Amino acid sequence: MRNAYLVILCVFFFGRISWAQSDSLEGVVIGETYFIGNEKTKIFVLLRELTYQKGDTLSKADLKKKLVRSSENLFNTGLFNKTDFEITQGTSNSINITFKLEERWFVWPYPILENGDRNFNTWWETKDLSRLTYGVFLNWYNFRGRNETFQVMTKVGFENQFSVGYDIPNLNKKKTLGLNVATGYAEYREVNYSSQENKRIFYKSEVGPGKQVVFAKVNFTYRKGLNFRHRFGLSYNQIRIDSTVTELTNDYLKNNQSESEYFTFLYYGKYDTRDYMSYPLKGYKIESYIYQYGLGVFENENLNVTTASLGIFWHLPLGGRWNLANAMVGKTSFGDQTPYAIQKGLGYSDYIRGYELYVMDGESYGVIKTNLKYNLIKKKEMRLNWVPIDKFRNPYFAVYLNAYFDAGYAADRIYLDHNPLSNTWIYGYGLGMDITGFYDFVMRLEYSFTREKEKGIYLHFVKSF
Repeated sequence: MRNAYLVILCVFFFGRISWAQSDSLEGVVIGETYFIGNEKTKIFVLLRELTYQKGDTLSKADLKKKLVRSSENLFNTGLFNKTDFEITQGTSNSINITFKLEERWFVWPYPILENGDRNFNTWWETKDLSRLTYGVFLNWYNFRGRNETFQVMTKVGFENQFSVGYDIPNLNKKKTLGLNVATGYAEYREVNYSSQENKRIFYKSEVGPGKQVVFAKVNFTYRKGLNFRHRFGLSYNQIRIDSTVTELTNDYLKNNQSESEYFTFLYYGKYDTRDYMSYPLKGYKIESYIYQYGLGVFENENLNVTTASLGIFWHLPLGGRWNLANAMVGKTSFGDQTPYAIQKGLGYSDYIRGYELYVMDGESYGVIKTNLKYNLIKKKEMRLNWVPIDKFRNPYFAVYLNAYFDAGYAADRIYLDHNPLSNTWIYGYGLGMDITGFYDFVMRLEYSFTREKEKGIYLHFVKSF
């Protein structure tokens, strides 16, 4: 018996030595890869995110980089709350990798409470309950265990909408092609038809909806490697507005029409090396959009507008608890004059912090943003044994303090007479606190100042960029 224990001890001891020695070797061979915790997720979905293959020979430094990046890729699928890995000795000079995963809850039938404004801060100015929308949103993530998503949404109130969609990211055997389809109908009580003093102006219909929209779209995605993604899309759009809108403005739709239908072609490209997409601290992203509104198919279309945008985002660790983040975004339009229904200047998806209550309409704009972050509370995990569902028992959060500066310019040749913030450089700066948590939770509380010496506290529930 003593001899048996001695043999086991020697095997364990020399096995540990052989792995420690292999750290210093240039050639560590990757053997098997195992996954623990993927109760629903198929293995081929996980293998698609790895930066290495079985049989690769790597140095210790390259091995660590590839394993860390593979773990980040797995997390960025949105299927897991946690991803971690460990290395064990394989046969001869090979090693085995085991990824430990904690799957998320995938079926989310949750209530919707939205406001009809661009952000919470704009709605909070009036606190108008009639501008709220209520509904139910069913998101079935990781449908069939293949990272597919099935969506159904119904909303009533300020906006009435019903839509259904299905996303298949791995359409072919090589897992390079994907497909997304969606269709829906929406109607709105109010129509934002113009802006004055850089505030949106609305028309409210007393009888029936002010605006009706029907859409259907199909998108094909292409992802050959791990960081490059491409999307090609075609959508059908039909817009109807109350005839009163055509009396209030002459450019909401092309040729002052009260109805328009058209096709839109989309190309989207992205190169992304960020560590965590929900709240990145390292890496960079380059993305571009090209929209072609109008393909000359319908007689009442009369629309030929091309919109292109480019965004560059990078996140840099400075050492210790400090991080720096920067962004540059530009957008421009070509062709015919852009109808108000489809033009989006500053103040919508892109905005200058401190100007949350304003819009700078225009066909072109540019934005520069910078953030200096300090990790006040590092990622803190908790164990809540009293929670009945295991996938919610291990929440975590982190807190960041940040100082920021944004600047931007919106070029407007149509509405400039009534909007003094257009066609001029504006800037905002301030201090804030970000709270991040599991299931991609982000909350930002910011105290901002503007060029016009306005100041205010603003609340957001998405990352800054």
